[in-house]
Amino acid sequence: MGNCNCKADEEGKTSEIQVFKTEIAMGPKVNRMDRKRAFIRPPPRLPPVVEHDFKGSKKASKLPKGLFEDAEFPATNESIGGVTGDNANPLADYLKDMMKYVVPGWARPRQVIGKEAFEYKLFASEGEPCLFKHASPRDIEQGYLGDCWMVSSFSAVAEYPDRIRSLFKQHELTADGRYDVRLYDPQSEEWKVITIDDRLPFWKRPGKHGNLCFAKPTKENEFWPCLLEKAVAKFVKSYHRIDGGWESVALEMLTGKPSLCIQISPDLGGTHAPYAFRCGKDEASAVHATVAMRVESYDADWGYWSQDASSFTDGETELSDEWLWDKLKAWNQEGQALACNTRQNYKGILANHAYTLLRMEDVPYTREGQQNVLRLIHVRNPHATNEWFGRFHDDDWETWNKYPEALEATGHKVGIKDNGVFWMDWDEYKQAFSDVAVNFSAEVGGARYTDLSPEAQKHHAAVAFGTVGHQAWTGLK
Repeated sequence: MGNCNCKADEEGKTSEIQVFKTEIAMGPKVNRMDRKRAFIRPPPRLPPVVEHDFKGSKKASKLPKGLFEDAEFPATNESIGGVTGDNANPLADYLKDMMKYVVPGWARPRQVIGKEAFEYKLFASEGEPCLFKHASPRDIEQGYLGDCWMVSSFSAVAEYPDRIRSLFKQHELTADGRYDVRLYDPQSEEWKVITIDDRLPFWKRPGKHGNLCFAKPTKENEFWPCLLEKAVAKFVKSYHRIDGGWESVALEMLTGKPSLCIQISPDLGGTHAPYAFRCGKDEASAVHATVAMRVESYDADWGYWSQDASSFTDGETELSDEWLWDKLKAWNQEGQALACNTRQNYKGILANHAYTLLRMEDVPYTREGQQNVLRLIHVRNPHATNEWFGRFHDDDWETWNKYPEALEATGHKVGIKDNGVFWMDWDEYKQAFSDVAVNFSAEVGGARYTDLSPEAQKHHAAVAFGTVGHQAWTGLK
């Protein structure tokens, strides 16, 4: 799920962090504070790009004068950084090739979509670009950077559009291409305003259609994911520094609220362990891991350690399966943002990749006079493709028809839907996923994206830019 600082072999040999996570899941004998967490996550495996002949006009668009250009984060390869230098990246060769065709000065939203788009027009795009329309967790798509940790967090926060809108001072595409985005720095415990222009890394082969290099606009041509990703890249000084990271850190940066990580045990009857990250040159100097430290972790030999976070779990350090499932449901109903990371390639689930948690459902059913409960969990891949193909996959007619109660409870319509969103059984989820990140952002407020009432839509449009409060990590030991 990002740059890898060690080369795990392709035959699935267990990496140091996987051994460490397995030991955590085994029980209380392991002191999580004694082992260093190496910052290693392989990048996502994206589907190959299908090239098409470029059908747009050869005439370049005439941009208006007075467009803002951010001199602090120029539209050059210097701001992209070494995104092609990781030999562990399965897309390394493709990324290197892509970088040869990045257009000078990059491209702005109105150059790639809409009536003003000419030379750089995206293939088969229709409509006009916008900043926001209907922000949703279901249409955010990761690009060719290993920042699934961050894009999956965008999706988790976008369940409540107000929280995304509140990060932007502007709520429409601006005439001058300037945007002010606020991000929270847990290290200094303050919000920081990051000013960017709307030039986005764009590549185009001669005679072929062009494409944005990193996060994609939504299906409704909303560019907030692209611009928010750029603001984070500027915050940490280049795009390559977000090529790998942790969902919990991204969620804190987006909400100003603390995140809890929970190590998931795959074992029957196994207990789950709460923790947080610390970062520093050595364990003695390590403090709570923040986005600001991500810069130093690349520029110096910094390490990551686990930190006790049982203050968020009623003081418990070993969480039973029942306790965790009930808490996940409660946190989701309360409006906390939830994301997760995987442990292995498993029936379509990609190893070391971040996903978003959308819903959890208890489904009671009766068979042969016995009452039982199915535990189903709704998950989203930020690729917007590459789905689960085990029990309860989208087109699993046999299983869904066997449990009509599940169809009714989830509202699922059986059929092929390669959109990255899928249901799976909780027991199989634990085999595929290693960690859950819970961000305590419910008090930020707002209505879910599924609330289409006039009151909710009016509130979404009126949300104000500015500090919405934060919570320091004073509760951690």
